[in-house]
Amino acid sequence: MDTDDEMDPRLRQSIDSLRDTQPATDLWPGIVRQLEPRGSVRTMLIRWPVALAAGLVIAAATSVTTAILMRRTAATAPPSAGEVALGGQRPADVSTVPASFAPGDAALARAVNDLERAVRGSLNHLDAEARNSVVKSLTALDQAIAQAAARQIAAPDDPGVARYLSSTLRKKLDLLRTVNQLTQQS
Repeated sequence: MDTDDEMDPRLRQSIDSLRDTQPATDLWPGIVRQLEPRGSVRTMLIRWPVALAAGLVIAAATSVTTAILMRRTAATAPPSAGEVALGGQRPADVSTVPASFAPGDAALARAVNDLERAVRGSLNHLDAEARNSVVKSLTALDQAIAQAAARQIAAPDDPGVARYLSSTLRKKLDLLRTVNQLTQQS
């Protein structure tokens, strides 16, 4: 149907019978009302670069504030009985471990910290050989956690590193649970 000659005769007749007519009333005033800007709905429009910059400022301010507060807390905390048993060394603080891909890592780190405080305070209930073994194991796990945290900082998008950090934190939690049960029994 490239030409008018090939068009269906009934379609041609319908097209020919069409006439241009004026509407009974002027439609333009109704159209103009629809084109006028509507009243404000109190919506604030922010362009995406401004929103991105604001988000970065908030993230940076939060990070700096957290770092300052954590340094103040670590500097003012008195040594525990477990630290005295370790020769005054403060144990690695797993709360400074960066968050990984697993959503439970923050809760896991808090559980490790809480249980470690309880265990290090009750290490004196164990005999000297058991206490030395526990201290060596905790020291080795603290070093592994520190290495895992350093690896995660170096490669934050690597899920294998995140799993290794989570696994190491779980191992420390398991050891602390076992030691806690032993100290409560003796």
